[in-house]
Amino acid sequence: MMPTPVIVLDPGHGGPDPGAVAHGLREADLTLALACACARHLGAMRAQVRLTRTTDAEVSLAARVAAANPRADLFLSLHCNAARSPEARGFESHVHPGAGPCTRALRRLIHTACAAYLAGYGVADRGMKQADFYVLRKTVCPAVLLECLFVTNPDEAQLLSDPDWREAFAREVARAVALAVGLAG
Repeated sequence: MMPTPVIVLDPGHGGPDPGAVAHGLREADLTLALACACARHLGAMRAQVRLTRTTDAEVSLAARVAAANPRADLFLSLHCNAARSPEARGFESHVHPGAGPCTRALRRLIHTACAAYLAGYGVADRGMKQADFYVLRKTVCPAVLLECLFVTNPDEAQLLSDPDWREAFAREVARAVALAVGLAG
């Protein structure tokens, strides 16, 4: 019998840091809602899930990483994007530039599944990228950061503001994660 995978979900921002704010939406609230829904779905698939925060609280970057190190199978940080131009839109994923093949393979599975789902809503795939984010650099397990749409884009803000849409998207993220860590197949 295979061990139960440990997934750490990291809703970005929180507390005094709301993240991106536009169209009456706060990134910190959106990422928390997505992470909590994703955690429920993963739990139903028998994953062991930890959240770096479960309320609108400030959590240091070091504490976020500590939640995953040293024993998690995947650290997934959820964010929403923002830009000066309201035309900027889409979904993207990030890994650290020094990420190994396992992390890149997990990210590819998660990114591909999420992007395919989002395409049905006209959301552009902005691609698989690399970034030297602290949570990606300091996490010893595979670590992926998702930028889930732009709160500054009116159409994407409308999707993000819909609780039913967020729940459905969180289910798709959970399915993609489950596939990536071998829970589904």
